[in-house]
Amino acid sequence: MEEIEVRLMNHLQVDEVAEVASLSFSGMKDPEKSWRWISCNFNAFPRCQYFVAEGRKSGRVYGYVFWMEKGGFREEAVWELEQIAVHPDYRGFGIGTRLVKDSLRVIIEQLHKRGSKLKLAEVSTGTANEAQRLYEKTLGAKVVMVIPDLYRQDEVVMMARGLDERQSGS
Repeated sequence: MEEIEVRLMNHLQVDEVAEVASLSFSGMKDPEKSWRWISCNFNAFPRCQYFVAEGRKSGRVYGYVFWMEKGGFREEAVWELEQIAVHPDYRGFGIGTRLVKDSLRVIIEQLHKRGSKLKLAEVSTGTANEAQRLYEKTLGAKVVMVIPDLYRQDEVVMMARGLDERQSGS
């Protein structure tokens, strides 16, 4: 696999991101619905931000992560990792880890430029989803509650604090 770079998604990548989403989530199997969802959120920048794992040579999108700021543009910001997906053919190569870590670094830099800091990151996933390990490893996230029968199954909500300090080396 080629070397990847994580960067903010541009409008030309909406189609590729929608394809990865439709291959990754049962609720987004319809490519048109997937495209509309991603386009809508992409247009809500800077509150909503998509980052892509892009091949350095090919420009191909191997995966994406979607972050959303919650509660207004506060001095102590709360961001939710709303969605992450890696193309099924390229899972297991560390792309998800890179997406989370590299995108979070950019978000924290953006927050600092506007005089804010990251108070906490929130993420939710199915109770049986392997993504919990990714969020524990990359964010230090801990389960704070379980919501019964939210989407397809029970959903865990995880929170991570102290990310701003860890990223800036304080």
